[in-house]
Amino acid sequence: MSAPLSQAFRTQSSSKIISIPTRHDPKSNQRVVLLKDIQLSFENVVKRIMCGGEVVLFLADEDFE
Repeated sequence: MSAPLSQAFRTQSSSKIISIPTRHDPKSNQRVVLLKDIQLSFENVVKRIMCGGEVVLFLADEDFE
């Protein structure tokens, strides 16, 4: 099964779902969503992402800033 080419996000205060394209990370060979892509997709600056009541941690390196 291949990884999805997009990931669904929504704000806590809205039921509107926004689909954000994933990018290929050559180091991990996985599909990822960059925080800057999430922030560009929402009017208010995103400070954290949560899933099921837990904060999602982000990886960063010299290639993804």
